[in-house]
Amino acid sequence: MTLTLAQADTYIRDHAATVSPQFRPQAHFSAPIGWLNDPNGLVYFAGRFHLFYQYNPYSAVWDTMHWGHATSRDLIDWHDEPVALAPDQDYDRNGVFSGSAIVKDDTLVVMYTGNVQQADGTVRQNQNIATSTDGTHFTKYAGNPVLTAADLPAGASVQNFRDPKLTLHDGHYYVVLASSDRDEAGQILLYTSDDLLHWRFVSILLRGIPELGTIAECPDLLSIDGQDALVFSAIGVAGGANVNLALGQMDWQTGRFSPRTIQPLDQGRDFYAPQSFDHLGTRYLIPWLHSADAMDFLPSHDQQWNGQMGSPRVLHVDKNGTLRQTPVLPAGYETAAVAIDQPMPVAIATVLTAHDGLKAGQSLVLAGKHGAIQLEQTTQLLTITVRDAIPTQQLSLPLAPSTAFQIILDRSSLEVFTSTGQVASLIYFAETPLTELRTSIGQVPLTIWHETANR
Repeated sequence: MTLTLAQADTYIRDHAATVSPQFRPQAHFSAPIGWLNDPNGLVYFAGRFHLFYQYNPYSAVWDTMHWGHATSRDLIDWHDEPVALAPDQDYDRNGVFSGSAIVKDDTLVVMYTGNVQQADGTVRQNQNIATSTDGTHFTKYAGNPVLTAADLPAGASVQNFRDPKLTLHDGHYYVVLASSDRDEAGQILLYTSDDLLHWRFVSILLRGIPELGTIAECPDLLSIDGQDALVFSAIGVAGGANVNLALGQMDWQTGRFSPRTIQPLDQGRDFYAPQSFDHLGTRYLIPWLHSADAMDFLPSHDQQWNGQMGSPRVLHVDKNGTLRQTPVLPAGYETAAVAIDQPMPVAIATVLTAHDGLKAGQSLVLAGKHGAIQLEQTTQLLTITVRDAIPTQQLSLPLAPSTAFQIILDRSSLEVFTSTGQVASLIYFAETPLTELRTSIGQVPLTIWHETANR
């Protein structure tokens, strides 16, 4: 059955109001109804930031993908737009998969992967172009697909060929793509074009390192503070899926990227498939947050939505080569101090900044009737423990006492940003919100911001 834009928009209009708010975030973007995953096509166009995303409006589980769409003027308040792309052509009939966007001659151009299930059960993936002059309504290029299995280098898998990320360098367009070889080792491919429609293979940009896993999805070739960088989300590595940032040297003549350092973007397992974009010289990034251990929790609890975006963040690399991530937050904070005998009520969506961190042996607890999150400081580690409706989660960040950190708490997500560069994102499912803040020893001075508007 062919799925159309009109069908998707009608279904959303008729059913979005029935979605339960029980676990839905207030300060993080989630789709109006249905399943959401990878952010796609992040771009600033016609006076607005655009967030496209992998989307199944019809169910809270992954299925035949569309591109959902939202816009914002500040990266904080998002407005739902009509569905941008549907799997309505033969070359994308089994899913409009991930891709990216770029602005060319006052036109928004997106490139995405078309997913096709063959009669024998195998998959073929191809790359396609769609354009828009208003940022809302898209026309798929009559010459699609623009890249197929015939354009792959020798030895590349014809089934793993996806997630195009566009960039412009010295007047030429380039795209990086996720791939694997016939030995099921990850590699990243590079193609170039002068018009975004006709492409030629340049090189295997990166291969032969264990961090690429069996496939490094959603590759992103970018520049941060003048330094060449490559972000990728690898499957088939120890611990499941890892998202890394490689800093190094891009040789545009040979089409090779040489990593100097490789570091995780996030210490949590619930962070995946981030995409970045540049706006006026600032590099922004938005990730997908999902529960790695409980992907089916929401649909199994009669929820009609699943998946949310992480906080938009600014990327910066300091003089020591350490990645710094600063969340984009609204203004309007108040200062408070939490004491052991004076628990403090907090809103469902809250930002807590501990400018002096925690002392060794001290802990900070966010609690509710059906769950709690504890941050406990030792002499070397900040340990985060989450107790809720899914198995207890725990992770530790190498953080010394009195190191500043910031917590972004929402109804079902927690993000911790530290002054030393470590970041951890967690999904949790507490049946009722965490609305009380307390500490174990003495006072913890905090700056607090409460989110009151629904997103």
